[in-house]
Amino acid sequence: MTYLLRLCWILLCLGSCTSSRFYSPNTVNLPDIGQKGEGALSAGGFLSSNSSGWEAQAAYSPLSHLALSASFLHLRQKKEESAIFPPFPFPGSSGLSVEGVTQFGEIGVGYYRFAGKQQEFLFSSYGLVGTGQVSNSYQPGGYRARWSYWRYALQPGVRLRHRNFRMGAAFRFSWVAFDQGYIDARIDANELGRIYLLEAQSPFLLWEMFWTIGYCFRPLTLSVNTTSVVLGKRAINDLELANNHMCLMLTYQIQPSRSEKRPK
Repeated sequence: MTYLLRLCWILLCLGSCTSSRFYSPNTVNLPDIGQKGEGALSAGGFLSSNSSGWEAQAAYSPLSHLALSASFLHLRQKKEESAIFPPFPFPGSSGLSVEGVTQFGEIGVGYYRFAGKQQEFLFSSYGLVGTGQVSNSYQPGGYRARWSYWRYALQPGVRLRHRNFRMGAAFRFSWVAFDQGYIDARIDANELGRIYLLEAQSPFLLWEMFWTIGYCFRPLTLSVNTTSVVLGKRAINDLELANNHMCLMLTYQIQPSRSEKRPK
């Protein structure tokens, strides 16, 4: 257990955690459930230089090989960068500070099955739908921008169990559609151009990657998780949507009411 805590601390310190003021991914919900009546409740938080927040996840298997999932993300991020203002009335450059809040909720349904000589691999595939809202405040001026979005995703993944250790990886193929929201026209011209590009290119496909490593001391599991965005369209590279989050999460395992035991 001591070695896992040290590994988690090193990964949190070395992890390059970044966020985007336009779109930031929630941590992939890849539950460690393997039979009817089993479930999991998870809560975690982010540790990074420019963002903070929390997440809650839940999963339950009402039938054999069938799982339901739900997730909620609340994320605050702050970024400062140089911005060039238009030549009228005062040409020049100044600092642009952006503070944003992202909230996102998601539900899903999936299929799971064990594999391997000792049933150590747990394969799953989930279909997901979620909706969120982004609210940004720009300084100087206190100007605001706000919009909502929908995301539809397909998520194949695998978990490996080895004694008390839990490891896993998943891909999430996300189709993201942004709605037109409230945009203050006094926002810096460069930033308005980015927002216009976001709306003009919507909807678009993003590829997201996930990995997790944890230690199980039943009924609890402590894990380190990271979710990264890999850009889909070259046209939206300037929006810096390629970002990642590292999350420290604690999971409570809900055991089935019947006496059957899951594969070890």
